[in-house]
Amino acid sequence: MTRKRDDSTPADAPDHVDHVVAQWRAQRPDLDLGPFAIVGRLGRAAALNDRALEQFFADHGLSRALWDVLASLRREGPPHRLSPTQLYRGLMRTSGTMTNRLTHLQRAGLIRRVPDPADGRGLLVELTPKGVRLADRLAGEHMENERRLLAGLTAEEQDELAGLLRRMLGHLERTAGVDAV
Repeated sequence: MTRKRDDSTPADAPDHVDHVVAQWRAQRPDLDLGPFAIVGRLGRAAALNDRALEQFFADHGLSRALWDVLASLRREGPPHRLSPTQLYRGLMRTSGTMTNRLTHLQRAGLIRRVPDPADGRGLLVELTPKGVRLADRLAGEHMENERRLLAGLTAEEQDELAGLLRRMLGHLERTAGVDAV
């Protein structure tokens, strides 16, 4: 599918970060603001992106955090099961945070906790049929929503940005000692 840029705003129009850079340059012309021009834009884009995603999921009775659990289980494939530990490590959350999310999803009938056949003391988290249906329905809508968020970039620009961010994230993960998976 060919994606076109939304040309309602010129590609080189100033943004908020340009304004902040200009302020710093006026006050501290000695500072190298190159890193800020990137990190500031990443942060602002992430915040605006997060707001749009939270609204999308709220419109469907979820939060992004709850969606992340459902999506993790759905991506796992049948029987769509993971241990709570696998979930909280994969989503980089605390076990307490994960417990609250799982309780919410279980009350909504989207997951159930089942005995772990490999560990008689443990439980696994499993999507219910209702959870699978919701995850399947929202996955396509979610991808379309993300496509709208990227409408300011052509397909080639999106590919280039994805490659650059992959390199940056790989470096950050390695230096932080965080596993990619």
